Amino acid sequence: MYSNLLARTAMRSAASRQLVRSDLYHFSNTNGQNIPFNTKNRAGLAIKMTLYLGLGFAAPFLGAWWQL
Repeated sequence: MYSNLLARTAMRSAASRQLVRSDLYHFSNTNGQNIPFNTKNRAGLAIKMTLYLGLGFAAPFLGAWWQL
């Protein structure tokens, strides 16, 4: 009974050890590389952020206007 439990525990620890390894991938640790948009073009970023946040803020008001 104990040998079966020990074998299952060993198999689980070996399987989880493979999944947790972080040395399989290398990500460069530079500014702006961890976000999905470009921060170098500040004017374009400001326009895109204003549109994104403005439409998100305006959505309930546009919905209310549509219903009325």
